[in-house]
Amino acid sequence: MQKTGRYVPAIFAFFLVFFAPVISNNQDIKKLIDSSPKFADKKYVALEKLYKIDVTEIGMFNRQLSNDYKSVIDFDDDGNMYVLDVYENSIFVFDNKGKLARKFGRSGQGPKEFERANRLIIQNDRIYVFQWLHSYKVLNLEGEYISQQNINFENPLKIERVNDNFYVFSGKVDPTFTKLEFTITIVDDQFSRLKEIFKHEYPPGLGGPNYDFTWPNWLLISKNGEFYFPEDNFNEYSIGKYDKDGKPEFIFGRKYSKKSYSKEARDKFYSLYGQAIEKGERAFPHSPPIVRNMFVDSRKNIWVISGETGEDNGNPDYENAVDIFAENGEWLCSIKTNLISRYSFYDDGKIYSVSSIDPDSYEQFIDIYKIKYLYDQ
Repeated sequence: MQKTGRYVPAIFAFFLVFFAPVISNNQDIKKLIDSSPKFADKKYVALEKLYKIDVTEIGMFNRQLSNDYKSVIDFDDDGNMYVLDVYENSIFVFDNKGKLARKFGRSGQGPKEFERANRLIIQNDRIYVFQWLHSYKVLNLEGEYISQQNINFENPLKIERVNDNFYVFSGKVDPTFTKLEFTITIVDDQFSRLKEIFKHEYPPGLGGPNYDFTWPNWLLISKNGEFYFPEDNFNEYSIGKYDKDGKPEFIFGRKYSKKSYSKEARDKFYSLYGQAIEKGERAFPHSPPIVRNMFVDSRKNIWVISGETGEDNGNPDYENAVDIFAENGEWLCSIKTNLISRYSFYDDGKIYSVSSIDPDSYEQFIDIYKIKYLYDQ
């Protein structure tokens, strides 16, 4: 099965609705911006490869999802991985050793069938499969149908499970389609609104730089409901930490010098958007966003992938910049590696790194690594 046509990034404006007044989170809180890491002269962490999963035959993203692979992958309590194929509307289940255990679902309107499936979340031994923008089906872990619900929720860009609820990250624009605001809302398992806890006005607005940016990857929501989001992701390496009620606790980051995109990234951009560039609809941004992806590990350390990555320039051997911060915001170390990228995520002691689709063979893999810390903090 070929995967041609899958390099087109999401058109995020498709998801956006009207603008609401911004609730400012600018308060006098502690700010920790380090100039050097604690373990600058020592190798602090290593990655041990455990196994690889071939996902070449699974179509994990489409024009709306872009490359937000975490939105179509989730895990049950036994460590089994569930992967949604958004083209075939089916679900592949791999055991905790990476072996394919079963597959279920197909395109259609029946109880075990899906239409335009685009997200998968596992909560309380139930699989939530989201269709279009307005409904979801609930199945058990064996793929047996339980129920279907319609939802009335504006334009979710990211949905994360937290205990018995969901956190929904959304985008809104004003009537002139110039301003852009992000919100986080807590909803129950029926998607009834419980509480809005976060609003952030995106400084560049809807007409800001746009080159394969996956805004949901800038947001990290931990399992206890605490979350992290950058203050101004084109100008400062500063990440705000918020408690489960949306109250800012502190800001952390490091000294950072912005760098222009490489020639390879520029060439890739022009190859993708040549017609839009000629029409004046797109312009290449000078530099990449600072925070590209984040996850938190079992030590509660925050891993941040920053700057240009191999996905931007099409080079699988490109060494991405990865910073590790302690729970209190202290900068612990930095590494350069092609093993972790903005397509990586974490679950239960393992890092899952999704490769880009090979443009010649259309092969794609998920490499699984174990974190080995070499020093105590």
